[in-house]
Amino acid sequence: MTTDRLTELLEETAADVPAPSFAASAWARSRRVRRTRQVVASAVVVVAVAAVVIPLNIGRSQPPPPALSTESPQPPVTRISTIPPVVSWRGMDPFPAIVRVPADARPLTGHPVEQAVAVFQEQAGESDRAMRPLHVLDTRGEWIRVDVGDLVRTHDAGGNEADPLRVASLSPDRRRVAVAQPQALVVVDLPTAKASRYPVPGLNEQVMWWGPDTVLVGADGPGVTRVDLATGEISREPAAVSAWNSAGSSVLGGELAEIVEIDGRSVLRVWEMGSAKPVRELPVDQSGMPPGWAVDEFYGQAISDGNGRIAVAGWGSWADAMGRSFQGGAQMLTVVDTRTGALSEVLVMEDSAGPRRSKSCCAALSWYDSETVLARTDHEGVIAWRLRGGGVTSLVTAPFDGRLALRMQ
Repeated sequence: MTTDRLTELLEETAADVPAPSFAASAWARSRRVRRTRQVVASAVVVVAVAAVVIPLNIGRSQPPPPALSTESPQPPVTRISTIPPVVSWRGMDPFPAIVRVPADARPLTGHPVEQAVAVFQEQAGESDRAMRPLHVLDTRGEWIRVDVGDLVRTHDAGGNEADPLRVASLSPDRRRVAVAQPQALVVVDLPTAKASRYPVPGLNEQVMWWGPDTVLVGADGPGVTRVDLATGEISREPAAVSAWNSAGSSVLGGELAEIVEIDGRSVLRVWEMGSAKPVRELPVDQSGMPPGWAVDEFYGQAISDGNGRIAVAGWGSWADAMGRSFQGGAQMLTVVDTRTGALSEVLVMEDSAGPRRSKSCCAALSWYDSETVLARTDHEGVIAWRLRGGGVTSLVTAPFDGRLALRMQ
């Protein structure tokens, strides 16, 4: 059989067999590949979108509920600063670099003062107990002698005398000076150069302002007499606050805070006038102090910033940078939160030589701003303590003898 004949027989046999559709199979495979790729691409897009959307959902108005925490509240942290061995001078107009009143200072009666920055009384010498006049520093930097009021030195039942000017004698508006007197209160109005005398029973020694027109008068213990300068009304205050250690208030109705010692503990009391019980009474919280540090006692008049803090002097124990501990007697300036009782700031007035300040060396005078406390010290005179950062500068170039009331703002 020839090759041509074999080919013809095979073609005749295959004529009845249907041909396979290779194109259809190819298209079907092609569609399956595209669907697979689309699924994969969609999954990638979903993952990418999810990666973007999930973080954005965190900041929306309905975040997932936070996980419950079993941690206890953190104790307060006390910021501690130490006064440098040499304090640089920083001028603060109109306060003078040297506190010295001129012998020929002009009298108030002929030169009224619209507003005072400070009130100063020279300290009498040991052999001369005569009453020294008060001088006010006006906003131009001139000292004016107060020649009205017939002021005398105060005294207690034992006959011990003292100069009558107090840290809180200058009114919040800086236009009047309040001075305690035996059986009386004297208020000097600076713009009119006139003095008013109010009968207040007792051997009065302390004063503080409660708003622009009310003066609280007392001795060293609890209990004050309220004198309303607008109406002339004089009444015994129900609140057992002490004018010796309490912070006054620049606004009428403001709270009065004080730190007292009860059973060997320092306790913060906050009063509202007219209430026989304090609105808050809690121990001063010193848990934020480092080991070996403590304020053993607070002393002197506290000064309020009007926003829940008081500055007040104290003394206690501390440790220097070398780890040496000094137990007791170290003079300090402090800031206490009157809402919580926390001791928030401490300025140690000593250096590595150990306690060298005089007893009751220091006194808070006023707040210059929300971060600066002005204070009287025995070595520097008047300092500005910057709470944020702990910096200390001096407003004067030398210490001075005398009492000072100060309101720079």
